Amino acid sequence: MERHTAQVIVAGFVEHEGKLLVIRERPAELPGDHEPVMNQPAGHVEQNETLTDAVIREVMEESGYRVRPVELVGVHQVIVTNEGRTFLAFLFGCELLDQTQHPITAAEIVETLWLTKDEIMARKDEHRSKTTTARFETYFSGSRFPLEILKQLMK
Repeated sequence: MERHTAQVIVAGFVEHEGKLLVIRERPAELPGDHEPVMNQPAGHVEQNETLTDAVIREVMEESGYRVRPVELVGVHQVIVTNEGRTFLAFLFGCELLDQTQHPITAAEIVETLWLTKDEIMARKDEHRSKTTTARFETYFSGSRFPLEILKQLMK
């Protein structure tokens, strides 16, 4: 039996003045002429990187904003059966440290937007995937867990 490991990703939810930070991007797997899709700032955890460091880095790279994770919103396991891949997504609620937007270093990002819950959910057809929609729904459900639930150990 072939074994595979789960890929670990993080997603950052940054709320400010009643609006949530979203990105519009052109991911590499989509055709070049495809309209940009909507997502949370998110990405893969790099080798020797903690989950919280990864979400800080991903939000900065994809939005230009400095944040601090303050809570765990949820954990999603996504099994892509036709590809034999599994993803574990850790969803973090993050606090905006300041309103300065630094340069965005991720080439696939087209723009950042601050949208209300209603605006985000009214544009489901623009979400990157059903997984993206599920992550927004988890955030908007109100579930929150203290960061202390995570034990990040380095050895």
